[in-house]
Amino acid sequence: MMFFRSHRFAAGLAASLFALQGLPALAFEPSGNEVADAFLELLDSEEGTVESYGAVDTSGDAVSIRDLVITNEEKDDARVTIGTTTLTGGALQENGRLKLSSLDLENLEFAADDGGMSLKNLKATSLLLPSAAEVKADKAPVNPSYSTLEISGIAIRDENGQIADVEKITSSIDAMDGDLPTAGSFSVSGAKIDVDKIEASESKSLSELGYKTLTVDLSGSGKWDPETATISVPELKINAQQAASLSLSFSLGGVTRDVIMQLNQSSGDPKEAMTALQAVTVQKLGIRLDDDSLTGRILDVEAQKAGLETPVYVERLTGSLPLMLGLLQNKELQDKVEQAVTQFLTTPDSLEINAAPGVPVPVAQIMGTAMFAPHMIPQILSISIAANE
Repeated sequence: MMFFRSHRFAAGLAASLFALQGLPALAFEPSGNEVADAFLELLDSEEGTVESYGAVDTSGDAVSIRDLVITNEEKDDARVTIGTTTLTGGALQENGRLKLSSLDLENLEFAADDGGMSLKNLKATSLLLPSAAEVKADKAPVNPSYSTLEISGIAIRDENGQIADVEKITSSIDAMDGDLPTAGSFSVSGAKIDVDKIEASESKSLSELGYKTLTVDLSGSGKWDPETATISVPELKINAQQAASLSLSFSLGGVTRDVIMQLNQSSGDPKEAMTALQAVTVQKLGIRLDDDSLTGRILDVEAQKAGLETPVYVERLTGSLPLMLGLLQNKELQDKVEQAVTQFLTTPDSLEINAAPGVPVPVAQIMGTAMFAPHMIPQILSISIAANE
């Protein structure tokens, strides 16, 4: 979740974007420009080696670095080139960190024998980049490193050629509480996947459903109120064109500053993260599926495998629901689920599940119930279901 771990755009600029391995610092010849050299030293401090760069130009408060090349001596095939890097409003802090009003990268290319990635443009605003010493010591600042981020013209390829491209990725941090973000949003638009070029099992499944390409959009936003210790995510949406869209919304309580800090310090350890979440409560939760031909495609394929006409297959499938739903041990909910699922499978449109407990339910209670009495989960969360609404 966007608020559980602060964005480390600065510290991970080379690591996450360039995917290079650590090498000794200062392999490059300093340019004599304080801002440019601080940026180059940061790139050179842990994850890659700045092999070369072209001219360093200054215009007003903007510093441009041409033809930047980053390599890895341990992986000869790995190379990053950036046509133009523009650092605007740069100011070197006393602690060695570099503050920028914006960072612009144009024509970035990451190449390796097993594939690569290219970007036409990347722009981030209001950056605070850690010092090279902090990166080496793995003590990069916790606070978010940017206000807005926009990446466009992304192409991803493997050793056999391009397998996917993305029109644009955007992200923003809209409000802060000290070093912690309290509101933000993101979007991924026009992520197009070539079905024939992804892994064989996935490709076969999608091809059976009649897809040659799949275009996906993602978006989401959220807000954390540290005073009331609540997080609200009005919508987290995945939309696969001519397939289906899936939306998730939720509200959580008990998300204190201490919880956020514990999650930040968990370093991705699931056990530590789950321990920090024990006192968090679920206030409400919603999941909605809007069909755009995917359900019909699946039913047609499965009916064909069974040697049946689709309406007959659906009738048999829905007829087996009472037996399967008996596990709920809740006749009233069983009838509602059976009615909604039957309606959806017969005329695929939408299916929505909501949890709205009268009193917020702690995550620890949900986990305990799931382990010892899973059939009670729908009751403690007051789950409801509806189709085609």
